[in-house]
Amino acid sequence: MFKDRRVLATIAILMTIIFWGISASSNKIVLREVPPATLALIRFTIATFVLFIINKIKNPEIKCHKVDRLQVLLCGAVGVTLYFIFENYGLSYISAANGTILLASIPLFTIIVEAIITRTPIELKKAIGVMLSVLGVVFVIGKSISVSSNPNEILGSLLMLGAAFSWVFYSIMNKKLEGKYPTLYLSYQQNLYGAVFLFPLALLERKSWQPIGAISWVNIMYLALICSALCYYLYLYALNNLGATKTNIYINLMPLVGVIAAYIILGERLYSMQLIGGFFILLGIYVVNYLGDKKAHNSSSEEVSPQIQ
Repeated sequence: MFKDRRVLATIAILMTIIFWGISASSNKIVLREVPPATLALIRFTIATFVLFIINKIKNPEIKCHKVDRLQVLLCGAVGVTLYFIFENYGLSYISAANGTILLASIPLFTIIVEAIITRTPIELKKAIGVMLSVLGVVFVIGKSISVSSNPNEILGSLLMLGAAFSWVFYSIMNKKLEGKYPTLYLSYQQNLYGAVFLFPLALLERKSWQPIGAISWVNIMYLALICSALCYYLYLYALNNLGATKTNIYINLMPLVGVIAAYIILGERLYSMQLIGGFFILLGIYVVNYLGDKKAHNSSSEEVSPQIQ
């Protein structure tokens, strides 16, 4: 049964990465008409409403314990509000491909931060896997990113790295809630708090508000229903069953998906070096999850927590 959960969790995170990889291109389309914080607020308001209805049907009796309320609130503030403020503002300055490429730093930061917090050394094979993935990111970047001449490119890149760090801390903070609540309920609660904190930030952009066109609404609904409501559930399910480090390693697939999506949807240029980098990204995932984690296949004790369904 534990093995079945790992297989399902792997499928869940792969679906999540595909949808999230495409989301950067959808974000770029909407940002032409909607300011960054306002876009995030609309997105998570819709997602919260949908998750509220589903939870009322599936988990009508579940309540957040008083002792966990602050932790859930902080997860929503960091994993939703802070992350998407960084990401949306970052994407307003740089290309969709570059944005997803920079987010590939998440696994490396996760391993480093977890090692610092737990005061444990990084396993050699895990470190090798991460470095292979980072090497893949270097190839994926190719000639598509330059942070030396354009100040906006530098600012956008720093904002995307801020988003990466936000997600690392969200993943680690969320571990304290693993197994205590159904994944769907946690998704709803964190989306709700994230939307609440986004509201005052969106008000600061009210002078930039304008009517939203049909194309933007289609992309907003995709971002809200698929990338937020569905993918937050899938991501948390994977996080609970694979652990933060292994789950975030899959985020290294986002540059490849994001670059291809940006090429198809936005017409951004696709370089051969970016495709070559995909090989190293997949190789890094293989090393970390299959060569560097034999103990995790034989034991469910450390990173994997049971999920209440």
